Amino acid sequence: MYKHKKRNKTAWKPLLRGTASGVAVLIVSVLILTVTVFLGWVSESAIPIGNIVIKILSSLAAGIVIGLGKERAPWFFGGIAADICLLLSAALMSVYLGSFRLTWNLFADLLLCFAIGCAANAVFLKRKTE
Repeated sequence: MYKHKKRNKTAWKPLLRGTASGVAVLIVSVLILTVTVFLGWVSESAIPIGNIVIKILSSLAAGIVIGLGKERAPWFFGGIAADICLLLSAALMSVYLGSFRLTWNLFADLLLCFAIGCAANAVFLKRKTE
């Protein structure tokens, strides 16, 4: 009698878990940046730099959480989770601002977040296997 091996039916669960962790870090980081600007500890000119740091932190969180799972290509899923997190934040900001534009900056951010998600996952997996 032929028995089927149990396969991972879907990759959605780890992808959603990684994206949720990235979004959680994103929300906490935005709140911290907002409070520091509101209290005057940081000037408003630091917001673009803070935005880049927030993208990096959320991408790192998404990549590391994906690395905790046992998927076949975790580095790829880490990059995808980081990009989904970025797209969700861009979609929320476009709803807030009332306009959405596809620009080269968004494309560059997608590449940056994908690379950081992949790299964070690769570094985490390297340490996990040692």
